[in-house]
Amino acid sequence: MPSRHVADIRQVASKTGRSLDEWCELLEANGIGERREAVNFLRDGYAVSHAFALAIADQCLRRAGADDFEDRWADDDVEEDAPW
Repeated sequence: MPSRHVADIRQVASKTGRSLDEWCELLEANGIGERREAVNFLRDGYAVSHAFALAIADQCLRRAGADDFEDRWADDDVEEDAPW
């Protein structure tokens, strides 16, 4: 998990009013399986901040055991050949 999400994951319940498990269940119940779709769903439908939406989406997709989880990072703003 990207280090930027670690602090966000610890604060999900206190900042969003729902536990990470509840968010994951909600995403699953709505058939959300792609990172970008999950982020938009959380931001637009539940007013979750972009940072928390990213953290929640990443963690839930990872938990779901998505085979192509790494491919979903392609939606990020980070280029694959970036020097960092």
